[in-house]
Amino acid sequence: MRLFKKNFLIIFLLFSSSLLGRYEIIINFESGFEYQSQEKLFRELQNEPSKRGIQNLIQKQDWIEEYSIVFKPFQYKAFISIKNRDPLFTLNSEYFYDKDLVRFKYDQSRNDLIKVDGDINEIENILFLIELVESNKLMNLKIDRIKYSFVTGWDVSTKSTQIRFGKDISQKKAKNFEDTLNYLYEIRKIPSIIDMRYRDGVALNYGK
Repeated sequence: MRLFKKNFLIIFLLFSSSLLGRYEIIINFESGFEYQSQEKLFRELQNEPSKRGIQNLIQKQDWIEEYSIVFKPFQYKAFISIKNRDPLFTLNSEYFYDKDLVRFKYDQSRNDLIKVDGDINEIENILFLIELVESNKLMNLKIDRIKYSFVTGWDVSTKSTQIRFGKDISQKKAKNFEDTLNYLYEIRKIPSIIDMRYRDGVALNYGK
């Protein structure tokens, strides 16, 4: 699975304590600074003169996984530390989902995530497919896109291969897929299409 970890901190001084009734806020984005949602929060905090307003604004952010706020007694100073949720895929260019399938608003900040499209009710199937395809360390496949339709079922695309699972993604089919990847690693040939829709086997297409 893909994890986008950041090992650096960014600290912002939002407003000066010389402004009457305004808080001097130091905000620490533990996961880095790369989302439009963070920029929006940055702007909105500048319009919050009260302790309660700052707290309420932070609590409303669905993209925040963890946070802490420390207000310095008898001074207009606040220290905020924020850890972002780590998106794994986008669904219909509308929402981010993380590895725990927590949904939060998609803001078009990330273009390197798995893009999922389709009328999908069982979101856990997406995570199942990602783990199934990307967990094989021998093949090292990285998913670019997943599509679902009521007609063809699940199609998974990597840079080199399209994998057609159909509507059924049972444990039996998952085992057949794992065996197929092991076989492909042994013969050192990567097909353009791996078609898992057959009941008793797998079809491999080596066409362009």
